[in-house]
Amino acid sequence: MSRQRITILAGLAGLTALFLAAAAYAFYGSPFPNNSGSPKIFQLGESPQALRLTVYETGIVAISATELRATDLPFQNFSADSLRLTRDGEDVPFYLAGTGDDARLYFYATAITNTMEAPAVYWLSAGTGVAMRQKTAAPNGPIAATGWQRRTWEENTTFLGQANGDDIWLGPLLFAPASLDIPLDNIESDGGPGQLLVHLWSNNESATNPDHHVQIQLNGSSLTDHYWDGIKQQTIMLDLPAGVLQPGTNTLTINVPGDTGSAGEAIYVDWVHLDYDSNLNTSLGQLQFRSDQANLAVNTEDERALVFDITDPLSPIILTDVEYNDNQLRFSSGDSGKEHAYLALEPGQTMSARITLVPEWEPLKTAGLGADYLVLVADAEGFDAALEPLLAHRRAQGLQVRSVPINQVYDEFAHGRQTPAAIRDFLAYTQEAWDPAPRFVLLVGDATYDIYDYTGGKNKNLIPTYLVYTEFAGYVASDTWFSIFDEERPAPSLAIGRFPVQNLEELEVMVAKTIAYESESGTNWVNRALLVADDEPRFDIASDQLNESLVASGYQTQKLYMTENEDIRDAIISALNQGVGILNYVGHGGVAVWGDELVLRAEDAGILVNGKRLPIFTTFTCLNGYFNHPSTDSLAETLLWAENGGVVAAVAPSGRSFTSQQTPLADAFYNYLLTAQATTLGEALELAKIMASSDPDLREVIHTFNLLGDPALVFQLP
Repeated sequence: MSRQRITILAGLAGLTALFLAAAAYAFYGSPFPNNSGSPKIFQLGESPQALRLTVYETGIVAISATELRATDLPFQNFSADSLRLTRDGEDVPFYLAGTGDDARLYFYATAITNTMEAPAVYWLSAGTGVAMRQKTAAPNGPIAATGWQRRTWEENTTFLGQANGDDIWLGPLLFAPASLDIPLDNIESDGGPGQLLVHLWSNNESATNPDHHVQIQLNGSSLTDHYWDGIKQQTIMLDLPAGVLQPGTNTLTINVPGDTGSAGEAIYVDWVHLDYDSNLNTSLGQLQFRSDQANLAVNTEDERALVFDITDPLSPIILTDVEYNDNQLRFSSGDSGKEHAYLALEPGQTMSARITLVPEWEPLKTAGLGADYLVLVADAEGFDAALEPLLAHRRAQGLQVRSVPINQVYDEFAHGRQTPAAIRDFLAYTQEAWDPAPRFVLLVGDATYDIYDYTGGKNKNLIPTYLVYTEFAGYVASDTWFSIFDEERPAPSLAIGRFPVQNLEELEVMVAKTIAYESESGTNWVNRALLVADDEPRFDIASDQLNESLVASGYQTQKLYMTENEDIRDAIISALNQGVGILNYVGHGGVAVWGDELVLRAEDAGILVNGKRLPIFTTFTCLNGYFNHPSTDSLAETLLWAENGGVVAAVAPSGRSFTSQQTPLADAFYNYLLTAQATTLGEALELAKIMASSDPDLREVIHTFNLLGDPALVFQLP
C-alpha cells in the first residue's frame, strides 16, 4: 500500500454500513434516566470478600438492606461503622436512610464517559466507611423556581478508529448535501436563554479551504453558518437568546449543504448538549441542575424527595431540614451568588448498580509465587476444565504452570474494573516479584472494541485487548501492549498470545489442535510450505524472499502467485487439505478475505479437512487478524476454530499497515524460527518485535500484528 495521504478515510461508506446498527440513542428527558430495576446478583455460595457495584450512568445509586443481606456480605449493622464504600481504593461517602428492611444506602456515582474504558466500579465491603456530610438547608428567603439543566443527545452507532480521542463512537454520517433533524424532547423551557454545544467529526479533506460548511437551525431559526478545514473534531458553541427554546419538543437541524467545492464532504454527528434555564421538576426522573440562587424550589409529587449538593462530586452533601409544601421541595443553599450543582430525586428514581460478588482469592502478591507459563482465563463456564489438558501438557514439558481467573486480576490490580491496564500492571508485577517470572502468557477469551454493546454484536469482551492509536490505521487491537512495561522502550518483555474464543466448543478445538501439532513429529507434511501472493510484483518479491529462506532450511515449497494465475482458490484448498507446515500470504486483505479476488474466505474454513496436519499461518496483509470485531469473525479466527482442519496458530494483523513495515517483521520472525534462535512462536515474534522497536518506522507494526495461538507452541522444523 502506498504512503500517499488518504484524503477520505478508507472505507467510509463500508464502515458506516458495517457498524451502523441498533442505536444507543438517547435524548434524555432527564440527565439521568430512571433506572430503578433490580440489580443482578451472582451467588458464590459462600460469604464474599466484597461486592462489586458496576455503574454505567452518573447519578444517585441506592442499595436496600434487604438486597445487601441477600449477598451474605459479612457486616454487623447497616451503618458507616460496619460498611465501607470505595472506588479505585479511595473512600466514597454514602448516606443511610430508613430502618429495618426499608433502610437504604445512597451514594453519588460518576460514570466513565470514555467509550474505550470499562465502566466504573465501586466496592462495598465490611469495614469502617465514610458517612456523607449533611447540611441543614431550611429555606430562609425568596424562592427561585428555575435552574440551569443539561439535556444530551448522543447516538453511538459507528466505531471510527481514526477518530483520535477518548470518544471513537460517533453518530450519523452526513454525506453532503444532507441534513439531520434531531428532536430535543421534554424541554421545560419558559422561553429563557440557553447554550448549545454541537460536536462533529469531519472525515475528509481536499485542496479547497475551507472544505466544510455546516448550517445549524433550531425550530427553523438559523443559529449559525460554520466553516472549518480538514479532518478533525469540531465543537460548535452557540448562545441561545431568550425566546428561541419552546416548551415540549424542539427540533435541531444540522445541514451540510455541500457548497464548499470539496468532493465527498463527510461529517459525523457525535453529540449535542443543550444547557438551558427552566423550571425544576422531578417528573422525568433524577434531576441535575445548577443555580446561584440562595433559595430554590423543585416541583415533585413525593414528599420523601431527596436533594444532594454535588458541587464537589467526590464529596456530595445530603441537604436536610428541607420543606415540602404544595408539591414543592424547598431548600436553601446558604450561599447566595455562588453557583452550586444539585441533584434532586424521588426515592423510586434511584439507579441500581450491577452487583457481583468478590470471592476470597488467594492473593497474587503472595510471596513465593512463580510461573514459566501463565494463563489468564475468561469468566466463562467450562473454560477452566477445557484448558486442563493443555496445562498438563505444558507441565509435562517441564514448565511451571499457573492459571489465573481474569476477574482476580481485575480485583487485585484495578479494584474490580475490567480494564486492560489491570492486565499489564499484573504482568509487570510478575516480572519483578515472581520467581520464575512468566516467559509465556496466554490470554483465553475473545475481545471486542464494542465493550458497551452499542451494536448488539455476537462477540463479547471476555478478555479485553488494548487499542493503540497508529498514524495510518487509527486504533488497532494490541495484545503486545500488555507486555511493554517501559514506554520509553516500546519493546515486549515476554511472549504473549491469545485463544480468541467465544465459547467452550471453540476453546476445546484450539486446545486439541495445540497438543496435536506438537505430537505430530516425524511427518512429511510438516516439511511443506504454501506461499500465496497477491497480484502485484512487490508481493511476489516479498514471498520469494521467504521462499529462499524456507528452501535453504529444508522445506518443500509451493508458490501460488496471482500475478501468474488469479484463479487459485481451489489450489489453495487442495494444498491445505494435503497438509503443510507453513501457510504464508502476502498481499491485500480484509477482515475475512484475501485479495480483491477472494481467493480465500473465512467461510472456506468449513470445507478444510486437513485434520491434524495443521500449519502455522502467517499473513502479512491487512485486517486478517481483526479478532476484536463485535460481529464479524476474522479469517485467522475461523481457521483456528475449524473443527476438521484449518490452522494451529496465526500471526495476523488487527489493522492496516504498509508492506514496507510488514516485510522486516516477517523476515525477522522467520529468521528466528528457521535458525532455531527461538523454538516457540511466541518467543520468535517477541524477538522480531524487539528488533522492530529500534526502528521508529516499524514501531506501529509491533502493535498491529498479534499471535492468535499459544505463545509456547514449539515450532517444528524439517
